[in-house]
Amino acid sequence: MATIKSNYFLLNQDSFFTETSGDKAKVIRSGVGKKLSADEIQIAGDYYNKTENTIDYAEIYNLDFGPNFMTKLGASDEWMSKALTDKSYKDAFKKATDKTGPNVDFLTGANIAKKLWNPTPINQDPNGKSTRSKGVGSVLYYPLNRDRKNYDYLKVTACKYAPGSFGSATSLVTEVGDEGRELVPLGSVILPMQPGLSDSSSVGWGENQLNAVEAAAANIAGSTVKGAAQSGSKALAGFMGGSKDAIKELFGKEGAIDKGDVAAYFAGQAVSNPGVFTRGTGKVMNPNLELLFTGPALRSFAYSYKFTPREDAEARMVRKIIRFFKKHMAAKRSDSNIFLKSPDVFKLKYIFKGGGQHPYLNKIKTCALRSFDVQYTPDGSYMTYGDGSMTSYQVSLNFGELNPIYDKDYDGSENDMGY
Repeated sequence: MATIKSNYFLLNQDSFFTETSGDKAKVIRSGVGKKLSADEIQIAGDYYNKTENTIDYAEIYNLDFGPNFMTKLGASDEWMSKALTDKSYKDAFKKATDKTGPNVDFLTGANIAKKLWNPTPINQDPNGKSTRSKGVGSVLYYPLNRDRKNYDYLKVTACKYAPGSFGSATSLVTEVGDEGRELVPLGSVILPMQPGLSDSSSVGWGENQLNAVEAAAANIAGSTVKGAAQSGSKALAGFMGGSKDAIKELFGKEGAIDKGDVAAYFAGQAVSNPGVFTRGTGKVMNPNLELLFTGPALRSFAYSYKFTPREDAEARMVRKIIRFFKKHMAAKRSDSNIFLKSPDVFKLKYIFKGGGQHPYLNKIKTCALRSFDVQYTPDGSYMTYGDGSMTSYQVSLNFGELNPIYDKDYDGSENDMGY
């Protein structure tokens, strides 16, 4: 069916027109009458037609104008929220498309799951003004002209830091994991996947030695500790019993420690030279060496990106991204300037085809940005565009997880890579 271009119409002083074909229509923002703003062009990305100076804002796939009658293309979240909730918008679309009959696609339900769009609520005060400060909740991305259909990417969201808390006497400090943190998002950056994606898990294991004399002393100490809950003669009897058994174990067996060995051993300890024992006896104590668990280790993640702006809008976007990371990793001063508050933290997530967590890449717990390095002349010479923007930037980020990985973190992750 031939495409019908409808008359122009205005919404909040912005000029639009529709292209209706069959049972669908496209809402197009035009630069005629009121120029397209730089923000509109940045948000639109691939939906901006530079030749015609237009933006494909949204597609009306349900010309019966039922629930969620349109899907987002190059429009902003705020515009989509308004379009789906404000009756004046719907009336303008009906008049522009001149079609209110049944929509076959909508009635059959074909591909509806792919078309529905959940509007982001607009935060407003009683006077109707936005309560969101500049930059808060915004989404920055590189490159501007990215593939919106089959696009895997790294999403980095800055969040307000949530400290740990003091617990009971048996648990002095309560560890705040991801499930216990109230992560208030402060904005996100969408970055392309890079070569060299990896994660490294490790735990602490250290060598430990326990020779016969130390083992005997441990046995004596164990008896003492065991009887510590008792008082008076019972505790003393426990200590004496442990000492007697330990001494008998040391000296009562064939080939066990003799008095000369003990004398040589303690002589070496007295002068802080264990070699005295070997010199005096020609022997060394069996160290009973064993590798023992010492604790979990925290993971780190490093990324490196080279930004090469290809147009003015992309150069401004790169500048915003660099400022985003610098600002959110910076320490905060209290109102009184007496204290310094922790910087913001970051949630890192590998996104699969614009949807949810990538099923074959690792998850990452909440991180701190330990270091952020920017090289303004990565190509070996100083080069700028006419407006002063560098022709390229090399950015390196190093994140560190706030909490270790535990075995229970893998529960319920049978269908993904887990941590």
